[in-house]
Amino acid sequence: MNTKLLITSLFLLLTSVTFSQKISVSEINEKRSTSDNSFYNECEIELKISGDEVRKYKFVKISKITKAIDDQGVDLINDDRTDFDYLKIDQTAKIKLETKIPSRKAKTIKELSGEISLYNPNVANGSEIKIANYQNKTNVNLVPGKSDIQIVYLTKDSYAKYVQENKNKKAEELKKLPEAARQLAEGLVGAFDGLFSSDDNDTNKVYYYVNGDKAKFVDLFFEDATGKKIERNGSMRSNNLFTYYFEEKPNPNWKLVLNIETDKSTKKVPFKLTDVELP
Repeated sequence: MNTKLLITSLFLLLTSVTFSQKISVSEINEKRSTSDNSFYNECEIELKISGDEVRKYKFVKISKITKAIDDQGVDLINDDRTDFDYLKIDQTAKIKLETKIPSRKAKTIKELSGEISLYNPNVANGSEIKIANYQNKTNVNLVPGKSDIQIVYLTKDSYAKYVQENKNKKAEELKKLPEAARQLAEGLVGAFDGLFSSDDNDTNKVYYYVNGDKAKFVDLFFEDATGKKIERNGSMRSNNLFTYYFEEKPNPNWKLVLNIETDKSTKKVPFKLTDVELP
């Protein structure tokens, strides 16, 4: 395979200034290949967010890309690269996105526009929910109050019990339940057939069912008695089911911490960059 790699670091003066934030392009890495594999054909753009307002937040992510087009009229939005995670803001706030390769004739990205989200989770604004004795709170929504998202802790025994109690309920009975409870019952019953197999003895993982607006679900982790975050081995998502892996069996004395987006914890900032010079 003949692969040609073009990597150019450009510290550009092109900026978008909105809501006391300045968003600029700090670096562009472009890869081209004769392969049809998208992994070898991509344009990675790094954005830098600066300004006094950024200091009030701990995390940042790209919420959406609304337009990306080069000066030849080629649409650069990569639909396979539009799911972004929050990144911690350190000394500088930087985020990356991947677009399709611009036309070889193109000299600039004519327009790159979208939206970023600044996020600051804490208990006061309702975006950080700390739950003690989590192991005794299975099959119930752990998110308090009215919310667009439901998060449920599952175990093998609790899931089997839930299915047994609800699988024979008729549609008329389900309609009588509160909306949140009805959605939970419909979503859980029969959704994970074979999830808890008889030979699954891995006690170092935990399951959570997430329903509703999953885009508002940011993170889930444990803290020990001193408030120290317990590091994970990894995580996996399959539709509404989230699985988390740990080095050891989760301790009942650990505290469960949920991070979700709320209106008071998140700030949406639109941006528009024009005539971004290409490598």
